[in-house]
Amino acid sequence: MTPDLYVVGSAWRTVGDDTDLQLDELVFECCSAALRDAGVRRHQIGLAITSSLDLYDARSISNALTAPAAAGYLNDELRVEGDASAALLVALAGLAGGAVDFAIVAGIHVPEIGGLAERAVRRLDQHVSSYTFDAHLDRPVGMTSSVTLGLHAAERIDAGQARFEELAAATAAEITRGAARRGTRPAVTAAEVAAAPMAVAPLTELMLPAASAGVGAVVLAAGVSARRCPRPRARIAGWGSATAPATANPGWLADPGAATAVARTRAYAMAGLDHPAEQVGSVELTDLSPALSAEIRSALDLDGLDAPRINRSGGVRANYPGIANGLLRVVETLDNLADDHGGVAVVHAADDLCGLVSSTVNVLVLEGV
Repeated sequence: MTPDLYVVGSAWRTVGDDTDLQLDELVFECCSAALRDAGVRRHQIGLAITSSLDLYDARSISNALTAPAAAGYLNDELRVEGDASAALLVALAGLAGGAVDFAIVAGIHVPEIGGLAERAVRRLDQHVSSYTFDAHLDRPVGMTSSVTLGLHAAERIDAGQARFEELAAATAAEITRGAARRGTRPAVTAAEVAAAPMAVAPLTELMLPAASAGVGAVVLAAGVSARRCPRPRARIAGWGSATAPATANPGWLADPGAATAVARTRAYAMAGLDHPAEQVGSVELTDLSPALSAEIRSALDLDGLDAPRINRSGGVRANYPGIANGLLRVVETLDNLADDHGGVAVVHAADDLCGLVSSTVNVLVLEGV
């Protein structure tokens, strides 16, 4: 029997150099907004989970600062050092097990680097990424998450499975679409994408995710407690999770959609989706490179989905707040469901600490209410 679980409130804030708030103040502001959206008071929250990483926050045990601001004061709370979608699954487990009626999940990616321009944030992200690879096997050859994306794109172009011009056109369309929503990049043309500085061949800087800073929060609730909220946003009909192979297994390059397929199978079975291309109204992908997009869609069994229903928000090339990305994808999906006045939507989120290597993939199925 599928647990009766809901998203009852959400909030998102993209953080730029113009903010004068400290990290805990940003988290408090965002979580307070999510609680107001849900119509829930802080004392009703039984479980608070943050998704963050000390290396980004430039603090030892940074959740000691952020957890109280995320409704974790005198409460059950924990921190997940991974994509915020993983933190959301942990919260769902607490709700499904009957431990609590309300939970809040906060995703935090506000690097303490003195400036939050895209290149500066990406530079830190890649520096942290290099530390996640094995120091003896991978790090001497310069492995980072972006390098794995470049290796994949180069292999697909060499094999004739992708063309640079097509990748540039797809990227420009996503960035331009996202500029009208929460995108951090202005609208661009395919020519501008192709002419952008090369990041890791054959991918230009604009083909990589739009590295940004942000804080997001969602309030989750179970059963009757959720239905008593003034404006439940969506029912969580199904979820699944899987992890990609490590470096020694060539599967991460040969079939980077394999983990997505496993997570999708679990999520769709729980949600009762048997004809997803017909049943799903929209999907938000974490396709970290445009060369991955088709493979991720296929792994989600959404090859037949019309282009306007894929990454309406512009996806990760419009806005990619690192470890908080999973929550942004959920927030964007809630907007998609509102625009569609209901229906079914899919969220695909993946951490990129190692890029395509050892990446944990989470798939959620949301139903409008």
